[in-house]
Amino acid sequence: MKIKFIALLLALASTAGLAQEDSIPKIVSNPANDFCLSCHANRYYTYANQDSSQTIRHKMFKDLIIDTLEFYQNNHKSFACTDCHSSEYNTLPHKSDLKLEPMLSCLDCHGDSEFMPGLNFQTITDEYAKSVHATREKSHTNCWSCHNPHSYRITTRSQHNLSEIVAYDNSICLECHSGMGKFDLLYGDPKSTLIAKHAWLPNAINHFKSARCIECHTEIREDMLVAHNIRPKEEAVKTCAACHSADSRLKHTLYKYQLQQDREEQGVIKALVSNRMMAVGTNPSPFLNLVSLILFAMAIGGVIIHSLIRIFKK
Repeated sequence: MKIKFIALLLALASTAGLAQEDSIPKIVSNPANDFCLSCHANRYYTYANQDSSQTIRHKMFKDLIIDTLEFYQNNHKSFACTDCHSSEYNTLPHKSDLKLEPMLSCLDCHGDSEFMPGLNFQTITDEYAKSVHATREKSHTNCWSCHNPHSYRITTRSQHNLSEIVAYDNSICLECHSGMGKFDLLYGDPKSTLIAKHAWLPNAINHFKSARCIECHTEIREDMLVAHNIRPKEEAVKTCAACHSADSRLKHTLYKYQLQQDREEQGVIKALVSNRMMAVGTNPSPFLNLVSLILFAMAIGGVIIHSLIRIFKK
């Protein structure tokens, strides 16, 4: 069991690594952040004690260390630290009362629908409020629990390939639910691995590499690109036909954005013919799709012609 779990983690890590190697972005740093990152990008920091004139060296708290490579690839990469944090942090050593600074929420910036048209953050917030993450008594989670403001980047609305999207999004879930994740260590059973919990699922590792956790663990809404209403484990999808059918659940989740783009760029008919997003169990042949559409058009045309002939004969 342990070997299988390790194999899963290695598979997900290698998938993400290969995808990233294919498209390594050019990193552009923001000089306005150099002062903050001179400490927060390192495991240790130093400052001058004004009373003793000594240089003090301390270990940086793990959660306060910023990975600069991740930061300058994330959604907030153009921001200065003081866009979100008090400008008083520019004074060293920091004042102790700054720890009481209220943390911004997503809606503080994204509450205005005009700010990012097409992304309804209020609906996302409302859906999350109904999820098991928000309603569970001991969870104490918020937006930042999954979407770290210093590293999170959107993969769904991008040109990333599906394997990278799956690997990146699932890695967020694994932060807590890997069996040795934060949630499992605090409230669950660390010995109960992801493989053990999904023992009912055939070829579980292949599923984890090809689909995101949220495909089966969320309630789908057609007006949302990514569902945020995480359901209790008892309500998780456990039927093969939910994904492996003509009306695959994946078309309303993982493949949704790409299918929308195909329809906008190619038109509905061409998108249906090419249909590059396929789940096992559906018809994967564009040629057969074209033949089916032609036969359907011929059948409709035949009915129309037959009706017209009968009308004119009268």
